[in-house]
Amino acid sequence: MKMDLRFLPANTYARINGTTANALGPDLAQNASGDAAFSDQMFSDLLDTELSKYQRVISAEEVLADLDGSPTFSDDSLPSAMGSGFGQSAPAGKSAIMDAVKRIAARFHVDDNLVSEVIRAESNFNPNAISGAGAKGLMQLMDATARSMNVNDSFNPVQNITGGTKYLGGLLQKYHGNVKVALAAYNAGPGRIDRLGIATDRDFDAKADELPLETQKYVAKITGRLNETR
Repeated sequence: MKMDLRFLPANTYARINGTTANALGPDLAQNASGDAAFSDQMFSDLLDTELSKYQRVISAEEVLADLDGSPTFSDDSLPSAMGSGFGQSAPAGKSAIMDAVKRIAARFHVDDNLVSEVIRAESNFNPNAISGAGAKGLMQLMDATARSMNVNDSFNPVQNITGGTKYLGGLLQKYHGNVKVALAAYNAGPGRIDRLGIATDRDFDAKADELPLETQKYVAKITGRLNETR
């Protein structure tokens, strides 16, 4: 679910992480400890001024992504959009998208038919698709997921397929190749799957009715089409 951004003030963030003293800098720390006449109010004002230089914006999605149990990845295997050729040429039609899928799926060792069926279910091969929840592009990446996959433009088909395939591949690794579980996690979130104790496809079959109907249909649709093509 797409969430509004929430802002965490730098001074609060610093206190939580025990870094207030470090954030002040040596000059301010020396003034605060060495000048007995330095008033509390002046110190507070100066503290706020100094900390404002380090103020950062933290997305609620980024916090929840850690709590949700989503797999974490290194950016090493995903080229930067500013890198050589990446993100500069976008497939124009379905055949070009399919070619990109085969290339990218091979890179991440994911079945290209699986990636194609996820794209079909998510966006029906429309690179400009946007869901009501804010998921974007061919593989319907939420903004937080896109950022974690180093995707700068979710509407760029190559970037979207690369980020989505990398994320799907991570879920397949997390659930040891259990395709139904990985698909359910892609749709409903790995945190929800883990809380239900679903780790294998057998677990999924036994507990599918505890998942949203949308997720049940999503998994059935994709696995059904995969079975037809084999």
